[in-house]
Amino acid sequence: MGSPVYFGTARGDIMSALQRIGMVSRANDNFLSWKVGGPIAVARRGGQTATIQEMLMFFFISDMIVPGSTYWNMVFGWAPGEAQDDDEGMETIRRFGYNVATLINKINE
Repeated sequence: MGSPVYFGTARGDIMSALQRIGMVSRANDNFLSWKVGGPIAVARRGGQTATIQEMLMFFFISDMIVPGSTYWNMVFGWAPGEAQDDDEGMETIRRFGYNVATLINKINE
């Protein structure tokens, strides 16, 4: 799940969606248990690590599996398309995506 950073935290509608999905999961045999997921944060200057921590709470409390990457799952950018110019951040996100896919494949073997 990705979120832009607004005022140092995840965007409100993103967290609202996660919280609602979490409550629906709990009411339906915890269907999120053992699912794979993780946070990605995008910001102009800062707040990504706080946003990642905020979003991680959802994944962990929902009994989900969160793969890692080579750094925090964040990129810097403000204008549309600008985040793609953050080479290190984009490589981190690509690696995270690869790790998500690899983990899902391993679980399904």
